[in-house]
Amino acid sequence: KANECAACPSGTTNDAGDNASGDDTVCSVKKCSVDQYVFANACTTCPAGSTNAYGDNASGDDTTCACAEDERVESNACVACATDETNAAGNPVPGTDTVCTKLASPPPSSLSNEERNTLPPPPPPTSVEGLVADAEAKIAEAEVSRDALLGDIIDEKTKAKANLLADAAIAGVKVKKVSMALTAESEGSACESAFSKMQVDASLGACDATTVGRRRRLVAATSYDVTVLVSPVTIDAPMLAAALENLAAEGVAATTTETDPTDELRAIPGIDSTLVESFALDAAAASEA
Repeated sequence: KANECAACPSGTTNDAGDNASGDDTVCSVKKCSVDQYVFANACTTCPAGSTNAYGDNASGDDTTCACAEDERVESNACVACATDETNAAGNPVPGTDTVCTKLASPPPSSLSNEERNTLPPPPPPTSVEGLVADAEAKIAEAEVSRDALLGDIIDEKTKAKANLLADAAIAGVKVKKVSMALTAESEGSACESAFSKMQVDASLGACDATTVGRRRRLVAATSYDVTVLVSPVTIDAPMLAAALENLAAEGVAATTTETDPTDELRAIPGIDSTLVESFALDAAAASEA
């Protein structure tokens, strides 16, 4: 300032190196860090137990931190309320002392959480309506868990496969794996060929194809091990039998095995194991309802 180095105003800062022979320069406002407040234009650590967001302007007025819910201010510190008291979050500190509010007394018949935990679970419903409602509730819960699992999967093909397996798990049924060897130009065309030869809509199943080897003299043709997953939820036994007969008529030798849908879900690469196990519990409850 005026070709002289001058001290920055309180609460502001500037790096070394300004040219005193040049134009006037200015200092920058200092922002306080998380859990700091402004006192006398300086950033000061919040009192124990209190918090504050980043960004208080150190060049401005004094600020405060805040106590958490069910805490009060006592001697510029956050102190927990008594067990039978409550208080909203946000009491300013440093600041004047505050008080908590007594909780309303529970009715004489109310039980504490500890007492509730010692009670036996309610008996299962006995009426037909109650059983149906209980089953529907468990299925709905499993479907919510399924949707959370599917929502974490980005690849649409993998999501469709997981959806087929999840629906089978909720229904409590095994899935069939129809395995065959086919020659095709790509994994996708191998799966298309499998569904075509089975005469089954591709949306009713899921398909995986892995390369075995490229055939000689056919530059674009590759051998694939193809596995088609089908579920009794979408393809019943007569439909599956007809599909296997169609494969045989096409000269395709196929083997059929049965597998647990939840185990197949666990085997999907990259799937969230925590979401799978959570779903598995809900699906088991739904299938037994």
